[in-house]
Amino acid sequence: MAAWATIGETLTYTGISVSQDNLNAAQAMIELFADVIYDQTVDGDGNALIGAKNLRLLKMATAYQAAWITDHPDLFTHTDIQSINQDGIFYVHQHENSYLLAPMARRALKRLSWMRNKNIRIRPSRNRTVVKRFVDGSERADFQVMDRYFANTPEQDENLDWDEV
Repeated sequence: MAAWATIGETLTYTGISVSQDNLNAAQAMIELFADVIYDQTVDGDGNALIGAKNLRLLKMATAYQAAWITDHPDLFTHTDIQSINQDGIFYVHQHENSYLLAPMARRALKRLSWMRNKNIRIRPSRNRTVVKRFVDGSERADFQVMDRYFANTPEQDENLDWDEV
């Protein structure tokens, strides 16, 4: 199985020696959390299909996860719990994946371009069409609202019923 990181790179990044089995397990987990698979990021010749920064972050996340797996041998067999209270010591997890994902791997994954929070600002249209209908049932008149600051005063709107179309 191909992986973003190698055993040597894992040793360089973390100072911890890992086995190929741990590296393969880490690769599978990072693919799951990153929502991308290795084949989508590197072509058959080993050329990157994504940006260098994202590729480096995936490499680091895989290395950190592989090193973390060596200290957590029960990773794939433990049960999920919300909190621990034993002998007066109370422990609550910081996030839902704290038992599954290495802290440094989580940081690397959060910095991927497709994992960052993105703000989408939607401005209201200045050219909405509004139907003005009088309460007394007289004819409707179509007009465009050019700006919300030119709206009628409450006294002017007192006898109007508004419908948006």
